[in-house]
Amino acid sequence: MLTSLLFTVLVGQHWFALVLVGSQMALVCSVIALLLIWWVEWRSGRVW
Repeated sequence: MLTSLLFTVLVGQHWFALVLVGSQMALVCSVIALLLIWWVEWRSGRVW
């Protein structure tokens, strides 16, 4: 919590919001990539 507050003070609220949205988008993309990998493996019959 203190780190995010310090980051907000250093870069400003606008850039902090952009970094926050960017990190959320990266998280969503990584989950989608993992699900896609799992689906490909499941179709190949390698997931039990």
